[in-house]
Amino acid sequence: MDVSHVQQRVQAIADVSRDYEHAHGLEDQLFADVLANIATTSTDPHARALAGAALRSSEINFQRLAA
Repeated sequence: MDVSHVQQRVQAIADVSRDYEHAHGLEDQLFADVLANIATTSTDPHARALAGAALRSSEINFQRLAA
């Protein structure tokens, strides 16, 4: 994953922004993918730990609705 890939995905979110539920889902997935990439590929142990800790919120069982 590189910056241009993230920029393309941000543009895809902008392209569907009139459908807020779809845009919200794409945004959530982008954040999770970026965090996962940092957690698994960063050479900075602090950044890996932060990203990994943040990703654990997805393990919490609660009803997720569009914000």
